[in-house]
Order: sequence, then C-alpha cells, then structure tokens
Amino acid sequence: MHPITAGRSTPALSADVDPACSAHIPAAEMLADDWLPLRRTAAGVLVATADPLPDRAALSRWFPGEELVFRDAGRRELQELVVDTRLDEVADDMANAFTRNFPEHAARTGVRPWQKAAAYVLALTVAGASAAGGLGVVVTAVSSLFSLGLLFKVFLAAVSSRRPPAPSGELSDAELPTYTVLVPAYEEEAVIGDTVRWLAELDYPEDKLEILVLVERRDEATARAVREAGPPDFVRIVPLAPGKPQTKPRSCNLGLMLARGELLVIFDAEDRPEHDQLRKVARQFAAGGDELACVQAKLNYYNEHRNLLTRLFSLEYAFWFDLMLPGLARLGLPIPLGGTSNHLRTDVLRRVGGWDAWNVTEDADLGLRLASTGHRVDIADSTTWEECPARPWAWITQRTRWLKGYLLTGLVYTRRPADTVRRFGWTGLVSLLGIVFGTPVVFMCWPIAFVLPLTGGSGVQAAAMWTSGAVMAVSMLIAARRRRMSWWTAALVPLYWLLHAFAGWRGLWQLIRAPYKWEKTAHGSAPHRRGSVSIGGSAAGRDQPQRPEQPLNDRN
Repeated sequence: MHPITAGRSTPALSADVDPACSAHIPAAEMLADDWLPLRRTAAGVLVATADPLPDRAALSRWFPGEELVFRDAGRRELQELVVDTRLDEVADDMANAFTRNFPEHAARTGVRPWQKAAAYVLALTVAGASAAGGLGVVVTAVSSLFSLGLLFKVFLAAVSSRRPPAPSGELSDAELPTYTVLVPAYEEEAVIGDTVRWLAELDYPEDKLEILVLVERRDEATARAVREAGPPDFVRIVPLAPGKPQTKPRSCNLGLMLARGELLVIFDAEDRPEHDQLRKVARQFAAGGDELACVQAKLNYYNEHRNLLTRLFSLEYAFWFDLMLPGLARLGLPIPLGGTSNHLRTDVLRRVGGWDAWNVTEDADLGLRLASTGHRVDIADSTTWEECPARPWAWITQRTRWLKGYLLTGLVYTRRPADTVRRFGWTGLVSLLGIVFGTPVVFMCWPIAFVLPLTGGSGVQAAAMWTSGAVMAVSMLIAARRRRMSWWTAALVPLYWLLHAFAGWRGLWQLIRAPYKWEKTAHGSAPHRRGSVSIGGSAAGRDQPQRPEQPLNDRN
C-alpha cells in the first residue's frame, strides 16, 4: 500500500470486500449514494452504507430478487474503499467522463474542420493582403479590433459601479448550508501547511464543513506537510487515482465525486480567503434564487510589493476582478471564472458535468457552460489573496496556459455558430467573442502600436491604439486606488502588455502543437512566516487575522 494511503481503511471492512460483487455497478453511483456491496452471504448481499436510511429500491435494481443485508460504515472510510477497489475506473471517470457525457462542450473532441479552414483562410488573407500592398488595410483592421476590445472592457468597468447592493442580514449557524472546500495540491509542500491552518480557521461551523486536500498518491511530501500542520477532523487528505492528464480539473473531479456539501468552493494551495468568505457567499446564494449557480470571489495578491512584476499583476487583477467581472455580472453576460474561489451549488455542478480535465482553463470553460445552460454567476464582495508569480518566466508560462485556454474555450463554444447564438443570445455572443477570444487577440496585436510609428505607418491607427490603451490604463488606475495599491504602476501597463503579447503568441503555438499541455505554476517564493501571511497593499489585507503557530489540533 502506498505511504499516503497506509493505515486509512478499517481492516475488518476491507477484508470483507469481494470486488466481483459490485463489478457491474458504476463506482460513481456508489460514491454518490454512499454504499458499497461487499460480498454475498447466506443471508443475502452484504452492503456497507453510510446512509442510515439507504435507498433499497436503488440497490435492488442491481441485485434483483436477492436479499440485502446492511452494515454501517463511516462515510470517509466507505469512499476510500470504493476508490481503492475501483481505482482504474475512478481514474478514467476523473479524466474522461465529461468528454463522454458532454462531447459538445469538451475540449478533447477537437476543432471542427470549418474552424481550421477559417483559420487558414484568415492567415492566407492577411499574408496575401500584406504582400499585395494592402498592409494598411490589415493594420486598420487589427488596430480597430484592438481598440474595440479594450474599450469593451472599459465599458464593463464603468457598468460595474452600478451594481445592486449586497444582501443584508446574516444566516444563523442552523440556516447555513453544508460546505465542501477542495484544495488541489501537487508538489506544494512549501505552502500547503500554512494554507491548511488558514482554511481550518474559516468562520464556519465545523460540523457543516469539510476540506478535501487533493494530493497525487506519489506526492508524499505534500501529504506529509498537511499532516504536520495538525489538521482537525474535517480536513482530509484525498489521494488521487493516478492517470492522465495530470491537471487541476482532473483532481477536482474526484473531489466532486466525494463532496457532501450543498455548496462547494475551490481554493488553490497558496490561497488565503478572507475569514468570513463562506458565510458571505452562503448568504448571497440564499438571496440569489435558484438560477444563481456560482459566486466568484475577488482575487488579488498578498505579495504585491515583491517586485515590479507583482505590482503590475496585482494591478491587473484589481481591474479584472473588482471592475470588469462585476460589469459582466451586472449585465447578465457570461463570466469566465477565475481558477480559484469560485463557489458553486454542488448539485448544479454535477448536472453540468463537473470540470473538463482536458481544458487548461477549466474555470473559464465552466463559467461559459453555466451561462449556456441558463445559470447565473455573480461576484462576491470578498477577496481571496494569492501568491503572484514573482519571476518573469513563471509569469509567462502561467499566462501562456491562460491565453491558450481562452482560445481553446472560444473554439469549443463556437463549433456550431447557430447553437452558440441560441445558447448565449447575441449579447452573450459579444461577451464570448470580446472577452474569451478577444483577450488573447488584443494582447497579440499590441506590439503593432510600437511598430507603426517606427515604420512610418498610419499615425491615425497608432494614435487610436495608444489612446484606447491609455483609457484602459486609467481604468486600471481607478481599480488601484480602490485597493490602495501602487497606482503609479499604471503608467507602465503598455510595457507590461508586451509580456502578454509574447505569452499570447506562445499560447497560440501551443494550441497548435500541444493544446492540453499544463504548465504548473510553482508556489512558495513569497516571504511569510509560518502560520500567517503578510498581506500588503490593501486595507482589507492589513485587517486579515493572524494564524496560530502551533498545530491546529493542539489548541485549547
């Protein structure tokens, strides 16, 4: 048995398992209903269950005409036993169930022939026009596209100022829903201990909270760091069934299979959500109606002051999450979710298929899928603090994955244009094209603004690009002032966008050559003392509570 899993299962229960007894039943169904047929006995089929009132009818259809004998089991123990007994099947479901069940939304089903043909025609048209002396037309089209893309984002930022007030009132502990927190963690031993300490002290009733730390079975260092943090009983290490692709959404799919919470949220391995975030979001769901399927918390960085790159990235996040996404929510447009702190109704998430393990921006994909199925996403007035990549190459690889994933997701949702319009409507289509496709395209076009003046190109087009860029920078400055951040960095945004352009073209190349490649972002370089995080820059960050130094389960 692997060191991470050693000593977890009760020998008496595992010794009773005859795999042939349940081989005809999908593992996902057993995990969903909290039961596992162990073996046949003289009295009937012995079934371990964590449900005090098991659904006999659901079980009987798998064992027609046979008696059922029930045996109580702990939910955690039962789930671990199902996963260990059906490891290959669970691994396949984590990676491929979404593609099988929702091929129209799956990244792995590929690009349609007409999309490839359109890309070739566009490339040939641009090359032919340039060679034939029509470069001015190409530049005009590109600069117009760039300006429209930026001004659309500025418009969304302006709209965000008219958002309705957040719901008032508090939910009592008895009224709060159960909550599952997923923490996917791979080679995160440098940060995961502090994160577990932080999450274990969230302001939420312990009997309604479970925290699942999703760890690769061979990653003993990360699992050991979790154990050394001394987590309470509601924090659980979940060893992942091995398999490909080794991506965050694949690991989250196992977490979804195991989740018992009515609400579910993902936090990254270095995250520091505000202490009351779960309570705030639960109140927002209660007031938001059944159509509200997801609430995205705002994101920013606790190591903003590390260097110039982290200041610029923090500024960008302030604009994106504090202004632009609230603008999308205000207009009821599709929202590409952030990769962390998206709070979801668990039943809705299961109905729409969970995450696409092969999409490298599974968050943006999920936001669009929720919109395409008639669900609503809103923004929470609560921040989760993350660690920003502080080195240029780490930033570029992360941004490459994001921009490549936006292009891939855009291709997925435009495979059948008529269906796209039907699902999103014309206004939603504008959001899809302007944000998901538009973000990488705008960045890839930006170097033209520098090249035009040097080549004697159209001054009008260059002026249009720089003017729209300046308007965008001013909008980012407003976001910085709201966060009490280093506002002067807004003047350097045009140079910062050159990094985006490089990452965008690199992402396009990867989209062609390696569309499912996941370049992991390393964490642990931000300075913070054990048990706490120094969150700089914002007033909200300075008010964050400090976390204890000793193991959590040793506290009085």
